[in-house]
Amino acid sequence: LLDEGKPAINLYNLRIESDLDDKKTGKKYGLGSSAAVTVAAVRALCKWYGLTLTTPELCKLAIIASSLVKKSGSGGDVAASTYGGWVMYRAYNREWLEAEIEMIESGDSSLHKLLRKKWPRFEVKRLKVGAGLRLLVGWTGSPASSAELVGSVKAGVESGDLTAHNPAKTYEDFCVQSEKCVQKIANALENGNIDALLSGFAQNRALLKDLGEITGTLIETPKLTRLIEVADNAGLPAKTSGAGGGDCGIAIARAEDFDAVSARIEEEWQNNGIEALGLKVAEFDESGDLSLIEQRKDDHIEIAYRQYNAQAESGFEHVRFIPNALPQLALNDVDTSVKVFDETTKWDTPLYINAMTGGSKKGENINESLARVAAKTGLAMASGSLSAALKNPRLAETFSVIRRFNPRGFVMANVSAGASAEQAIKAVEILQANALQIHLNAAQELVMSEGDRDFSAWLNNIETIVSALDSMKVPVVVKETGCGMSARDVLRLQNVGVRAVDVGGRGGTNFVAIENARRGRESGYEFLDSWGLTTVESLIDIAQCDEILREQRDSAQMQVFASGGVRTPLDVVRSLRLGASAAGVAGEFLHTLISEGEDALVEQIESWKAQIRVIMALLGCKNIEDLRENSRILIEAKSCAL
Repeated sequence: LLDEGKPAINLYNLRIESDLDDKKTGKKYGLGSSAAVTVAAVRALCKWYGLTLTTPELCKLAIIASSLVKKSGSGGDVAASTYGGWVMYRAYNREWLEAEIEMIESGDSSLHKLLRKKWPRFEVKRLKVGAGLRLLVGWTGSPASSAELVGSVKAGVESGDLTAHNPAKTYEDFCVQSEKCVQKIANALENGNIDALLSGFAQNRALLKDLGEITGTLIETPKLTRLIEVADNAGLPAKTSGAGGGDCGIAIARAEDFDAVSARIEEEWQNNGIEALGLKVAEFDESGDLSLIEQRKDDHIEIAYRQYNAQAESGFEHVRFIPNALPQLALNDVDTSVKVFDETTKWDTPLYINAMTGGSKKGENINESLARVAAKTGLAMASGSLSAALKNPRLAETFSVIRRFNPRGFVMANVSAGASAEQAIKAVEILQANALQIHLNAAQELVMSEGDRDFSAWLNNIETIVSALDSMKVPVVVKETGCGMSARDVLRLQNVGVRAVDVGGRGGTNFVAIENARRGRESGYEFLDSWGLTTVESLIDIAQCDEILREQRDSAQMQVFASGGVRTPLDVVRSLRLGASAAGVAGEFLHTLISEGEDALVEQIESWKAQIRVIMALLGCKNIEDLRENSRILIEAKSCAL
């Protein structure tokens, strides 16, 4: 990693302090302390050396470090320490990883490549477990060695005499049934189903009992048995944790029952020599904890930057202007201004900085830089989604910094289609915004492990927000985030009062691909990376819809903005010719900002502004209306002229 990025080699001192053992006896609790220390050390060193890794990459790096020291670990405790909260984990192929590390050591591969590879079987999925479930942890006071227990199981497996105790059952049966059981428990956790958890935990206990028998290993000690029985008698699902053989067990209770039942169970545990540790699962999104929100936002920035492609596949490459050899005008005759939303709002250039980020310190720094660029160039600017700030007011400054550094510019706030009217108004207030974008991102949410799964209220929410903001004279733009919009989509939005859309077509920043990268799994939703309409396909579908054209003649005109893979000034002019009022750019400008800095981005935008005028002059068009009516294009993919 250091060779790839070539940062300075800095010396460091590392001091570790931990509360993950019993201070009186020095015995460990069995809470994954070595994994927690490994993850903390790897995270600290990455920060020290200026290495920016996504959460899946950090998890992989910590697993590699752990595997070099502890050959027997599954990596589950590393994943839990990296991701936090409730996670479902599937272990990597240990032999494969050993071979990959050998290749690195021989010089045939690199750590950089290994982190970005898909690992066989490996999967970490963050579960959406609400606040309705609470955790009880009991410590038996008897430490267990995971290495010894795993070694005992391995020896039993390798002995070849697995069926001595029960000929009908094998280690392979255990693995198959265990995976099914884990999936059942994960579903029960996400659904808050205590009865299903009771069944799943009982099945897990029976499987471990069988594993102990066929390998000759004691997994459930007498104290762990008593810990589980006490919880079972109170109607709570309970199980051993970790490798068993001692250490801890857990029980799960409904939040509304927790105070009453926990006191009774803890007292009975204590009577049986079991200490209640008073731990709880770290909460994230719903509680507004910064860790997950900030990490996700930083992951988006890092992966978007890495996935940037100068040759976007947004369809613009198929659109060619038929040249005008006799332009019959002077460059000074060209007016690139455009009226947006209403007759009183005019942008000097049909170009804006589209929604990117916010919700983390890195996002705040980028928003501050973009705000300064927007102020210097006079471009309108949209913020990233304010969902994080609406959940956690402490994050509001990562967005409001835009208005602070661009006090007189045209600024658009941004919320999800799942937001309420009150949240939309709050977002506008945070930014003192001139307009509001409502983003549509169903594909991203479904691929995102912790994403939303219910979009049934979106259209109704949009109608309510439009109505509420109309009274405030704040226009609304409904924006796709990389999958494009069809004419049918626009008609449905028009029917609920929307008067502006941003098609957000395929070909630019790909949030489905970003979420696939964040999941870090072997077989995710990669087939959805090319989901949706390109920007050009969206614009053509909308422009050719007679019903939209008829509605526009009979009522207020629907404005269309183009974004998604806009890479050049020519792409901007192409989108204007296809019916867009203006073009939004995110990925291209982000890449310039991160790679070259603010001044370079200002220079790029000023060049684009001048070049848009040059292209229009070359076509003999004095203004955007003239461009739409009098320029001609060839669309190669359709083999037709418009």
